[in-house]
Formats: sequence, structure tokens, C-alpha cells
Amino acid sequence: MPRLSFIITVAMLSAFGLIASDIYLPAMPDMAHELGVTPSQISQTISVYLLALAISQLFYGPFSDRFGRKPVLLAGTTVYIVGSLGCAVADSYPSFLLFRLLEGAGAAAGLVLGRALIADTCDKVISARVYAVIYPLVSLSPALAPVVGGHLSSTFGWHADFFFVAVFGMITMLMILFMRETRPGNTSVTASPFSGLSTVCSDPGFWRYTLIVCCIYSAWFIYLTQSPFLFAQLRVSEETRGWLYIPLTVGIISANLLTKRLLNHWQYDHIVTAGIVCFVLGGLAYAVEMFWAEQGILMILLPMCLVSLANGSSLSLAISGAISSRHGQVATASGLIGFLQIGSAAVLANAVSAGFGFSQSVLGLAVLLLALTALLACCKLSFHP
Repeated sequence: MPRLSFIITVAMLSAFGLIASDIYLPAMPDMAHELGVTPSQISQTISVYLLALAISQLFYGPFSDRFGRKPVLLAGTTVYIVGSLGCAVADSYPSFLLFRLLEGAGAAAGLVLGRALIADTCDKVISARVYAVIYPLVSLSPALAPVVGGHLSSTFGWHADFFFVAVFGMITMLMILFMRETRPGNTSVTASPFSGLSTVCSDPGFWRYTLIVCCIYSAWFIYLTQSPFLFAQLRVSEETRGWLYIPLTVGIISANLLTKRLLNHWQYDHIVTAGIVCFVLGGLAYAVEMFWAEQGILMILLPMCLVSLANGSSLSLAISGAISSRHGQVATASGLIGFLQIGSAAVLANAVSAGFGFSQSVLGLAVLLLALTALLACCKLSFHP
């Protein structure tokens, strides 16, 4: 296993994207009022951020193969800090969107190269064990970020949320400065930096794992865009909304810890399938609740707790499986799976909210359809070991 300092650095890099996307969730209804936009428009700030996060990942992997992990990380972190500070001082909706794009472009460096650092130093099995350590740390951000953000915004205004994100980026940059370069010494610097994309795209194993990742992540972000407004409809206060994300994080962390133990006893893909079964059960629970006339916090939250078990088990293993598959292009694969993971979540979350509005039925049907799609991908994994 790598050293603790390495694990903490990668965990902070991996948390870049989630902290910036989750910290202002409790403040979204108030932001919509202050900026003079509709709830649908303020939810699009998540989708815009995710699209920038997705597209930028296509570039960080290949360019880190050419120039090295460390210099590309430092450049990306700088963009992340500048974008966060810009969001903090934005006084209009268009300027906020612009800086969200910049923030997302910078956050992509942490996601892509955090995974690449693991793949550079570990094989597939050890990578899965490292993910099982890192993901509980990363998974704290969806719980702690809304709690911290809710209290910061209620005390100082929503601008304070993004000052917090900028400080987090500055601390991470200091840790990167003391990190050693991990790019393999035999990486070609004469070929095109994008030459590895065709190799990755021709690997069926990469695509099967990636479909699972996209389904779980899309369900997660559909929930993140829907839930603040569902809770607001139930007259849940801004501070309380932040605490409602903690049970989901408990589920993710519990699944992470269990996955780490099961790797000693179960086959890799069997653990992935077990997580997807929980995903399907969460979708079915939402489907049953559609026939209930009365809505409530628990009816929104409890099915998603089942989905969080898949987030904590199948998601991390599928990412590791896709990156460490037979293609041998770890940084390029990391960037491509990140693009597809975040991009699909951004498109689907925005399409669901803009096309169907905000309701428990919309949330439940979306989660169920994505869960069944992930189950189909698991069946393909079983038939193609």
C-alpha cells in the first residue's frame, strides 16, 4: 500500500469535484432568488459545472502523459482556485456561470490525475484496495460540504461557500508541491498525446465498467439536483437540508469498508454485481412509493440510502476496473471515463429537471431506469469475464 501522505493527497484531489458541486446545495433556492433566476436555471449551474468537468478530463490524461502528472496538476489546481474565487465574487447569473465553467475545468485535474496516480503506483487489486481507503475519505464531502455550506451561507451568504472551496484548493496545491512525479519513465513523448484514445475505445471491458459508472453517477446527480427543491417544498430549512445528506455518506462509507474486506473473499465482479443489486432495490423502492399519496423526507431519503451502497462499492470498483483494463493507457482511460461519467450525469440531470420538473416521481423513475441499465451491464460482465 502507498504511504499515508500519498493517500491523503489523492483523496483531496479526488474530492475537488464533489466539494465544489455539493457545498452550495442548501443555498440553491436562496441563490435563485438573489440572482433573479428560476429554480431550473440555478440547477443548471450544476450541469454547466459538470460539463466543464467532463470535457476537461479528456485533455488532462493525455497531456499528463506528455508533460508529467505534477506540472499538469499544478496548472489545473490554479485554474480551480481562480474559478472558485470568481464564483465567490460573482454578482450576476452570467458571471457566476462563467466562473463555474472555469472552476469545473480546474477540478477535472484532480479527478483524472488522482486516479492516474493510483494506477501509476498500484496494480488492479491493490488499486481497488486503495480506492476502498480513499473513497470513505472522499465520500465525507457530500455529507460535510452541504453542512458546512449551509452554515456558511446562512451566516455570511452563499459567496462564503466558494471562498471555502478556494482555500481547500490552496491547501491541496501545497501538498502537490511536495509530491513526487509518478509518470512511468517509458511513456512516449513523441506520439500525439491523444494516440491512446483509440486503444482504450477498442477495449470492451472498459465500456462495460464505464456504463456501470455512468448509471450510478447519473442517478446520484439527478438526486443532487432534485432533492434541494423537494426538501424546500417540504419546508425544510436551509441548515437542516445539509444534514440530510449525511445518511447517504454513511451508506457510501459503510459499503467502501465492506468492499475492502470482501476483496479478500469474493471475486471482483461479484462485488460489483452485489452493489448493483442494491441500486436496483433503491429504484424499486422509489417505484413502490409512487403509489403513495403522501410524500415526506424519509420517502425521498431511504431509497437513496440503498443507492448509496452501490455508490460506495460498485462505483469505485468499476472505475478501477475500467482504468486498469487490458488497454494499458491508464491516464487516457482515466480522462475518458471521467468525461463519460461526469458528462452523462450533467446531461441527464439537466434533461430530467428541465424536461420533467422537480418531483419525487421524476426522481424515482429516473433512478429505476438507470439501475436496470446498470444491471444489464453487470450481466454482460458475467458473460465476458
